[in-house]
Amino acid sequence: MLSQSRQIRIRLLQISDGLLFALSLVLAYVLRSTFPLLNLPPLFDFSEYLWLLPAIAIIGPATLAKQGFYHHQRVISRWSNIFLVMRAVTFITIAMVVLLFFVRAQYARSVILLACIFGGLCAYIRHELFLHFAATSLARSQWRQRLLWVGVPEENRKLRESLSSDEREQVESISEFDPRSESLEQLLAILHDFSINAVVFNLAGLDTARLLPVLSACEREGVSVIVRPGVFAHGPFGMSVDWFAGEPVIHYHAQPARPSHQLIKRVIDIVGAAVLLVLLLPVMIVIGLAIKLTSSGPFVFRQPRAGLNGLPFTMYKFRSMKKDAEKEQASLATYNEMTGPVFKLTKDPRITPLGSFLRRYSLDELPQLWNVLRGEMSLVGPRPLPVSEVKNFSDDAHRRRLSVRPGLTCLWQVRGRNNISDFADWVRLDLAYIDQWSLWLDFKIMIATLPVVLFGRGAR
Repeated sequence: MLSQSRQIRIRLLQISDGLLFALSLVLAYVLRSTFPLLNLPPLFDFSEYLWLLPAIAIIGPATLAKQGFYHHQRVISRWSNIFLVMRAVTFITIAMVVLLFFVRAQYARSVILLACIFGGLCAYIRHELFLHFAATSLARSQWRQRLLWVGVPEENRKLRESLSSDEREQVESISEFDPRSESLEQLLAILHDFSINAVVFNLAGLDTARLLPVLSACEREGVSVIVRPGVFAHGPFGMSVDWFAGEPVIHYHAQPARPSHQLIKRVIDIVGAAVLLVLLLPVMIVIGLAIKLTSSGPFVFRQPRAGLNGLPFTMYKFRSMKKDAEKEQASLATYNEMTGPVFKLTKDPRITPLGSFLRRYSLDELPQLWNVLRGEMSLVGPRPLPVSEVKNFSDDAHRRRLSVRPGLTCLWQVRGRNNISDFADWVRLDLAYIDQWSLWLDFKIMIATLPVVLFGRGAR
């Protein structure tokens, strides 16, 4: 099931192992040159070894893959994995020696042997760490698809029993919906209450005409759809053929982005958030101390926000309002300047003097870099709304903005920010971002955000 996402994860693991093998070659050279063995001759300069870095980075993961190292993450025992890695290290060493023979290079064999051993050891340690992380609740919430099964209950049960062990690791069956006896309102309630990632349409025993309203509802909601052969839907969904329970299915993606581009986006998020957190840590410490010295209460504000497909997460901000400001929002509802379910007020009396400065230059948003690092947010994406406001959406189509991870900045930030007073215009910009998404668009939004933040344009 969802073989594309699994293949992407395998490619990422192979790339990381390739880097580990390359680093192992560097480590082997340093050890051999620092602690020479007996009276062996001195080594060549490391510049002579540089061309071997990409060679071992390719040969290492390729040999591990040939041994099935990446396709049996949980199936085989730990000892079997150890013997598999040992066998792979032997083949990698032989391959490297043969390569040196063909290019007639006379390098220290001890360096090559140590590099292969260290590389295999690092790959196995990475493998164990990955399995440990994959078993955590954070990994399960990020990687496992929350499924709603649409179809005849008995047929759905048979299909679930046909799932492979690997497919069961990737999915979490949340609920079922029988279009023969349940209403569209019940379907929408399930999508909203359980933050469904994908809907499986099992056509066995169903009249396909009953599914058209359901499919249209999923389209409006921005929820991915997996359909077994036999139904053809027309709409903005990106379509691809996938495998589910041993047979082909049609996968309608909620967004048209290529999986490889989504992987690159996630890597940029991780690297960018990590670098910014390190660089801005002194600034964040100063802001935290300033908040504590100027007003009572915690310096970090935590609030449940709607994430991918509406799944709640705790968003972090520097507190810019006085303590317990949320309790006063109801009394200010009549002054709301934004039409729709969201609340915006230019001169909000709850904002502290320091908070006004932080908001003007978006400094209060800096703790959300931690949300980006955790995978709950992205650097670029629709701004996350409070869960209470999402529940008040009057138009189900507005929920399609939840079909991607929320972000630190978006088109709304650079094309109007808080000058926009109609929530429908806000949603229009978010949906334009989703439908036109590309890595280049993300880059342009990040560049356009800089002057907006530096000059505090449109801030409230």
